[in-house]
Amino acid sequence: MSRLSNITIVTLNSDSVAIPLRSVYRYMGLGRTEPDETLAALVEKSLAQFQQVARYAACYLPVAVTPAPGGVLLGALYAPGNALAKNLAGCEEAVLFAATTGMETERQRKRAAVSSPAQALALDAVGTAAIESFCDSLCERFAEEHIGSLLRPRFSPGYGDLPLALQKDLLELLEANRNAGISLTEAMLMVPQKSVSAIVGIGKTGCMKRLGDCMVCDKQNCEFRL
Repeated sequence: MSRLSNITIVTLNSDSVAIPLRSVYRYMGLGRTEPDETLAALVEKSLAQFQQVARYAACYLPVAVTPAPGGVLLGALYAPGNALAKNLAGCEEAVLFAATTGMETERQRKRAAVSSPAQALALDAVGTAAIESFCDSLCERFAEEHIGSLLRPRFSPGYGDLPLALQKDLLELLEANRNAGISLTEAMLMVPQKSVSAIVGIGKTGCMKRLGDCMVCDKQNCEFRL
């Protein structure tokens, strides 16, 4: 149990998270190009192997949003910069979260890098698609817990003018190492690598398409576009 009773911990088996093949190919740089048979087989193999070891974990915390000079307060956490403040404008609440595909997926990719760089590349793309899909499912959960409200696109440390250094305070607040097995290097990189920390605003206005990723959304004039 977390020392903060209002932190929720989520754990899921690999079969609970869908990994779209089209997303895997996009992260491999194919765009709209169809893979040849060799690449398709490699990706299918890598996806199956990834699903054998993935253990999804996340922790999240609802907090009040309060405008502050030069930034915004997320509960007791001060987040400097204008970009996040703009993203959360009009929100009275936000959800802070951290999520990961698990340490074994990291070990799996590192082993593959020694024996098959091509498979390591495929596993890397599978892992990125997997953590993004997991984050989307978490956001669906947040939406269900806030009926009548809309979510803003998730905003992570390092986006815009939000300092990457905020990652440390965010993960400490969530007790992410204890609750989800996520640690942080001195360079502010999360371990396991396929991990995400983010802030999701809850408001009366927000993203209507619910794609979870502004990069794949065609609504270029959206006021919430990152």
